[in-house]
Amino acid sequence: MLDSKLLEIQKLQFSQTALAEAKLLDFLRATENSTIEKVELTPKPESLNSINGFVTLGSGERLFFKTHVEENEKVAEYYNGKMLAEVGYPVVSAKRVRTSPGTQIAFYEIITFPTLFDLVKTEEDRLIGQTEPTRMQPEAEALVHAQIKLDRKVFSVYERSIEPISKEKHASAPVHQLFSHRLQPDGRVGLFYAGKDLILGPKVIPFDLLAEVRWTINGIRYEKTLSELIARAQELTSPQEGVSIVGHGDAHNGNLFVDRNNPDQELSFFDPAFAGRHDPLIDLTKPLFHNVFARWMYYPEQVNNEVKLAFEIQANTITVTHNFIPSRIRQEFLASRLKNVLRPSLKLLDEHAALRADWRDFLRAFLFCCPFLTVNLCAKPVPNGTLAERYPPSIKMLGFCMAVELASVAGNNGAIQTTTGQNSLRGLIDSIFAA
Repeated sequence: MLDSKLLEIQKLQFSQTALAEAKLLDFLRATENSTIEKVELTPKPESLNSINGFVTLGSGERLFFKTHVEENEKVAEYYNGKMLAEVGYPVVSAKRVRTSPGTQIAFYEIITFPTLFDLVKTEEDRLIGQTEPTRMQPEAEALVHAQIKLDRKVFSVYERSIEPISKEKHASAPVHQLFSHRLQPDGRVGLFYAGKDLILGPKVIPFDLLAEVRWTINGIRYEKTLSELIARAQELTSPQEGVSIVGHGDAHNGNLFVDRNNPDQELSFFDPAFAGRHDPLIDLTKPLFHNVFARWMYYPEQVNNEVKLAFEIQANTITVTHNFIPSRIRQEFLASRLKNVLRPSLKLLDEHAALRADWRDFLRAFLFCCPFLTVNLCAKPVPNGTLAERYPPSIKMLGFCMAVELASVAGNNGAIQTTTGQNSLRGLIDSIFAA
């Protein structure tokens, strides 16, 4: 179980950084090293479920640290970084890992490379407001090239490491535990939403009501309610025997360093909190969502000014129109991930007689969890609070739309109601499942 002190520190770091640093210093002195003299937190937009920063030891040595924070944590095993290195992933290894359940913290020698998360933000901001087909800047093109190279390397590891996995082993895989536990009544489904209200300025909508309405988004009607999507995800994410690969499990851009001194902008993984053996489609879930569709999640105030969204609730239907779409660089990342990892992985699974007939629904269930359970979309507004507590109403509604759109087939009985092009959000989502 997660130490409650870490959860408190994770929430405090955004609004009361000095207090959070003092509390973490006391915690680390008591649990890790009594000679730690200083803690410096570096809260970032991607630190939605983590704490990271620097510690200075009495010897003068300075280390970077990162820990994952999860309410009602039940994940039994973390930080299989050695496993990643052994199968050929480019990975920055931790110098020390505290492995006690609930207080698992990785310490690294300080690396000055930027993360791909930060560099993508810089490059995509240059594209905001420009019309397609705008040619990306050389810096952005270099990052896309680096992503393509990494994606090919990731699939080569999948090929080398694929082997059978039992239901029991699958159930114990760290990243599988993360998703399945969040979907349980005592996980984030219950903590975030059961009996809560969605506050949209002066309008207050009980989540229990929101969960039962049907959605029409950008002219497309979706037949399943949020309640039905939750139940379906709970069913589909239950572990089964099958095949597994060695994967990072949490390969979002914030966990990738970029070596800008290298002409090829080499990418390296770090923070393998959820590394291990698991289904390749589960391994692909976080990079497919967070690296492509999640700008709104991390930069809500900025996206609120970029996006137009309107909604109306009548009887048992909520109707939403919005113009959110990932930036050009993120679309290029998606194209690479589909071409160089997802499509080959489907073929690989088929060759091993392990491709589920319902693989699309299986992947949709895990993708659904990303916008729905990474942050609390029903968090009450708090000035200077956590990121979710500062979400404008349109961003909260966009988050729910993303969950519905990613989890659902568009139209009645699976039939597409409207023509959707690759330029639309629906078109990008459909491209994931086109194989």
